Amino acid sequence: MGGFEAKHGLLKTTLIALVSLGAFLAGEGIIHAGEEKTQAPWKAHIELSNVTTSGNTDTGTLAGKLEAKKEGKVDRYILKGNLLRAEDRGQEKANKWFLDARWERILKEKLFGFLTASYLKDKFSGYDYRVNAGPGVGYSFIETEDHELKGLVAILYSSDKFSEGDKSTDSYASRKTALNYVWHISENLKFVENADYLVSFEDTDRYFANSETALEAKVNGAVSLGASYTISYQHKPPFPNIQRTDKVFLTSLIIDF
Repeated sequence: MGGFEAKHGLLKTTLIALVSLGAFLAGEGIIHAGEEKTQAPWKAHIELSNVTTSGNTDTGTLAGKLEAKKEGKVDRYILKGNLLRAEDRGQEKANKWFLDARWERILKEKLFGFLTASYLKDKFSGYDYRVNAGPGVGYSFIETEDHELKGLVAILYSSDKFSEGDKSTDSYASRKTALNYVWHISENLKFVENADYLVSFEDTDRYFANSETALEAKVNGAVSLGASYTISYQHKPPFPNIQRTDKVFLTSLIIDF
């Protein structure tokens, strides 16, 4: 597996950068803890997965996720990033990067507006990149100690660049709906479900659906173990040889700041 380690030093460096960013955000929260109550601290959630095999099999999978939040009385900021890289017998099998940023402003008790932007690179699904940006509204349907449920709707400008083929780019207006659910089963056990659906206004056969189901078990105050199952579906792939559905199951070490 020496080749896998050498080739993917950049990805491991990125994972280190994610951890460093989380530590920085945690430090900023401590620094500002004594300031005005309206100054909310940053909170970070980091997940790390790394599996390698050698001998009769020669595979490697590297995955990482970072979510940073700053929640004030009026404004909320949410940053997300994840990566997935997999190799089997020297052949690249997965190479996916995702970045997402959202600014929310509370309008009424449970109603909020937001601006969002995201960037996805996934060449094995046919894209050099997919970019989405635009405004939206959300509503907190449930906010209790045990359950949290939010719904979001956004109108987006979408721009895609394909990894091959005669048509290199496409842009269109789209609508995205999402549901975010958290169930605190017990003090040390949490269930999370995030689902979203994006469809083009110009071509309703062009739609994308994603689901992430996760279970997190806390080991101590900052460290948890997690298992997640993600399904990514595109109804109209850019090329005939691309499968519509991608599925990923990961077990991760989780650190919360």
